[in-house]
Amino acid sequence: KHFMQLMEKVVDFKKLSVEKKQVLFEELETFDRQIFPNAIPAELHQLLYNPDVVALPIIRFYHRGKIVGQNIIAILKLKTAHQPLYILSSRAAFLPDYRNQNRTLLSAIRVTLGYRLKYPTRQLWFVSSLMQPKVYRLFASRSKRFYPRAEVPMPEDYLQVLDLIQNRHVNVQQRSDDVFVHPCVLPQTTPEQLIRLRNRASRHINFYMQHTPDYFIGMGLMCICKLDLLNLIEAAMNVFLGREVA
Repeated sequence: KHFMQLMEKVVDFKKLSVEKKQVLFEELETFDRQIFPNAIPAELHQLLYNPDVVALPIIRFYHRGKIVGQNIIAILKLKTAHQPLYILSSRAAFLPDYRNQNRTLLSAIRVTLGYRLKYPTRQLWFVSSLMQPKVYRLFASRSKRFYPRAEVPMPEDYLQVLDLIQNRHVNVQQRSDDVFVHPCVLPQTTPEQLIRLRNRASRHINFYMQHTPDYFIGMGLMCICKLDLLNLIEAAMNVFLGREVA
């Protein structure tokens, strides 16, 4: 659908003045509430005003001058015994007609690559709880180093980071060595949309369904990927070429 005509604007929330932050926050919240009416109001505020977040690139998507989507990318600095970790998370909200995931993924990769090149020595990880089988498939099929995944055990360094993050969430259930799930806030969807979310079966969809069959009541699967240059470029190429990996 409206793949070509979208215009993107990126702004770093952290770099704005107090007044501009307030104005932008209200705009982001209004749009977010349209897509996630069941979200806890304080959630977005905590994300945007978290003092441990070192960068907050916000990508907004427009179609014919009207805002149709936004992706809030937060990079959180976590102190550990060794060196600090930088954990990237993403909160994307799109109007139903504009949910083209490849588009969202490509622009997020582009922003992340910029950050990666600016701070080449920082240990950067993507950690996100995915609530939809097709979104899991999108990520798992674009990068071989996106975990957990079918028949490939998660590397030890990934597990350590995931363990650190899962301790920050409440009500986490561990379902196997590297599978952690916890309750998340569902976007507004209809039963038909939810059934369509697992559209065509694939090994990725099957893996997700096997471990998170309760996704449609809001369970999210905790996923992780190391955002080094190689992984980012490989994922971008796979998206660009429409290539899927097992």
